[in-house]
Amino acid sequence: METETRRRGLFWDVQAGRVPPPPAATLLGWELVRVDPERGTIEVAFHAGDQFTNPVGVIQGGFLAAMLDDTLGPALVASLPEDQFAPTLDLHVQFLRPARPGRLVGRGRVVQRGKEVCFLAGELVDPGGKTVAVATATARIRTVRR
Repeated sequence: METETRRRGLFWDVQAGRVPPPPAATLLGWELVRVDPERGTIEVAFHAGDQFTNPVGVIQGGFLAAMLDDTLGPALVASLPEDQFAPTLDLHVQFLRPARPGRLVGRGRVVQRGKEVCFLAGELVDPGGKTVAVATATARIRTVRR
């Protein structure tokens, strides 16, 4: 990822260690596996700890939704110029099966990118390769004022 270390912007600055990761990403155990900004795809991993479980021992849906949001958004943000960011306007999650504590992998992609509004999709997969949740999202590209 030599060329990626020369890129600028919030996503790339975090990856290069120029700025600390967002606290939410740290809480979720966010880890970049691979990213292709030109294709608008990303694969990330999360560590779902026991503290994320509900009373029956599976990961509470809000944490899965947060993981999906932190998968889909970066698929787009990694492709933006350094002065832009893309907050999520809408996130729709479908929970397909229970997720247990441990490593979960998120795969996200930009489905359609407009000048301002973008549509994203992705899934969260358990260690056995089974999809535990899927999501679609809408994001709006904004200029960041620092």
